[in-house]
Amino acid sequence: MKRDENNTLGLEALNASPYQVLAMTDGAGLPYCVPINGVLVGQTVYFHSRLAGEKLDCLRARPQVCLAAVGDQRVVQEAYETLFTSAVARGRAAEVTDPAEMREALRAICRRYAPDAPDRVEEVIETHLSRTSVWRIELETVSGRKKR
Repeated sequence: MKRDENNTLGLEALNASPYQVLAMTDGAGLPYCVPINGVLVGQTVYFHSRLAGEKLDCLRARPQVCLAAVGDQRVVQEAYETLFTSAVARGRAAEVTDPAEMREALRAICRRYAPDAPDRVEEVIETHLSRTSVWRIELETVSGRKKR
């Protein structure tokens, strides 16, 4: 993926957003989207899921996905405008099967979403690993927008 200002804005917005919306297509060609707690590691987004469900059915049938994220967002009421950073990213989702990569991805997710509770990370990962699937999205394109 080539780096430019638009791409950099998009990566920054992905990194700043509290969650992302994952859009995909189901086996019948119908749209489906769901919020995820993803973490950006380099130019890859990792997220976790249960072992089965509609999201995983969609990803297995058609792994091309789109992510939307809003980083910082603030409505300026008196000006009738919104200040924001946002991103749209496209890529290909793949299930992570390597146990070492799964653990590293889960550690990154924990660091992102529970930074003040690092003492139980390994225990939580080991407790839930057998009933958790981990996915990666290799980003192919990222675009960002900002209004400040």
